[in-house]
Amino acid sequence: MHSDHLAQSINKLVGKSDAPPVVETVPKRVSLAAGDLVRVRSEEEIRATLNAWNELKGCMFMDAQRQYCSTTQRVLKPVERFVDERDYRVKKAKGVVLLDGLICEGTPDYGRCDRACYYFWREEWLEKID
Repeated sequence: MHSDHLAQSINKLVGKSDAPPVVETVPKRVSLAAGDLVRVRSEEEIRATLNAWNELKGCMFMDAQRQYCSTTQRVLKPVERFVDERDYRVKKAKGVVLLDGLICEGTPDYGRCDRACYYFWREEWLEKID
């Protein structure tokens, strides 16, 4: 039993999630391409997909992303690889896209930031508009 508790503690430290499973049904992921028009699901729909750490499949839904809920956006591009600055390694991604012009300008904890990083959006949080 002690080893299970230790493994959970280590997983939390290195960013691995052992969160309880999502209670609600997660919408099916639809492959999106650059230029696709999408509706960002409502905050309630997105929250229903998140675990205790506000993540779906390792992708965090940030408080600043809430302002875009229930809006229409255009896909800039799918994310296939990115540099994870927590460990400076290139990571592979599936089902994550960038939306045109939706960038982070800072956080309440750290203040304003001029870096202009795009938010990561899980495809499950988006609904393709035909």
